[in-house]
Amino acid sequence: SSGINAEYGDPKHPLLGHNAGCLSGIKEVSPWTKVVEVTLPQSLSRTTSLSEVESAVTFLDELFEKPFIGHNQRKVRHEAIKLGVLPPNGILSHDEWAALPVLRRYIHGLHPGATDILIFGMLHATLLALGHCVRDLQVGKLLHKWIRRMEEVTQTAQNSPRWEEMVRSVKSWGSEKNTEVEMEEDKIADDKVEKVDKVDMIELEKSVRQLYDCVKYTDSPLSPVEWDSLSTLLKPQRHNANNTKKMDQLHSMLGGVQTCVAQLRAARTPSRIRIVDFCSGAGHLGIFIAHHFPDCEVVLVETKWGSLRYAKERIAGLGLNNVTLCLSHMGQFRGSFEVGISLHACGSATDAVIQQCITHNAALVSSPCCYGKIVNFSVVEYPQSKLIRGEVPKFPQFMEIARLADHESENEEYMKCVDIDRLEALRDKGYRFLEIRKLKPPTCSPKNNLLVAYR
Repeated sequence: SSGINAEYGDPKHPLLGHNAGCLSGIKEVSPWTKVVEVTLPQSLSRTTSLSEVESAVTFLDELFEKPFIGHNQRKVRHEAIKLGVLPPNGILSHDEWAALPVLRRYIHGLHPGATDILIFGMLHATLLALGHCVRDLQVGKLLHKWIRRMEEVTQTAQNSPRWEEMVRSVKSWGSEKNTEVEMEEDKIADDKVEKVDKVDMIELEKSVRQLYDCVKYTDSPLSPVEWDSLSTLLKPQRHNANNTKKMDQLHSMLGGVQTCVAQLRAARTPSRIRIVDFCSGAGHLGIFIAHHFPDCEVVLVETKWGSLRYAKERIAGLGLNNVTLCLSHMGQFRGSFEVGISLHACGSATDAVIQQCITHNAALVSSPCCYGKIVNFSVVEYPQSKLIRGEVPKFPQFMEIARLADHESENEEYMKCVDIDRLEALRDKGYRFLEIRKLKPPTCSPKNNLLVAYR
């Protein structure tokens, strides 16, 4: 998806799907990114026969048998009627039309996307090397239809001079052993089958309340920020009431970074401290931090080229020379750094940031988001800390806490429980300074916890 953005300069290119979200998630969180970057390339790189290729793609057969779930199902239904795959006057229930296999024309629905092209390209290149073509595959009926459709799509694409370049690059995928963090998909699926019964939930709520009462929020004063005197390029550009809330969030994050930088300087670390803003987006946080710490280096790590291009324009307009842009998934970032920061990294992305900080012995300043979207991956299994495992030993119970943390009516104590687990996991790894603060004012975001930690 980053390549499509870079090549066409269009963050809303049709191949990127709904909200340009196709393959934008890191493989530690997104199963489809993992399939494209790790699972399929590694499987196909080991194949020596047609039957082994067929075994490697059995998951696609299973996928095409599953009900289709779209982002906007009403829109999908209208498009299906226009394409003639649903009757115009047919009255179907939500479950009936979603279960129609005909809606699964491509991996993500009615239209081809980057995932289709990459998977088909890998299959095509592998089979070509074995002296076969994709039509030789003995696969299920729906997958066979997908192959025929993709042949039509790629027949048009072959007229492009970039086609052979894409095939050559796909052939090289999987040639190197991937040692990146991988999700434990089977374990996640098994864990989610187990439910939390009412008796367990009562005990769970008692444990959550005890944890909530025993850990207090830290109230750290913030140095004032004179927003009126700052360039407009340092301010959020939403032109609505959310601007003030975003500025409050940035101000609170700045306070956490100031704490960590002061500690690092007191410990006589190298004068050029590197701060990495993971999931940086357009750099609202990272650029703001770079302005306030001109003697520090700030790296923006983001998967979307469109966001980084906008950040580049702002950096040039501000004349900053201490910001570096990195187009990368956070799990693939290999540079050293002293402070890792993130503002509202979704679900397990916050824990991936924490793991990067642990790996590099770096301080952490992070405001988590989307607690209910956490999933186990190979270096993180929830609950993470020894303390919380003693109170909430099972993953389904912890997931129930995380789910409730996203309910605004009752989320305060549950959010705190998940974040205590994160900080205690850092304590288990040797971090000695641990704080849960609040973004100020707390009304600037419903997800208003701020984690600050250093060794």
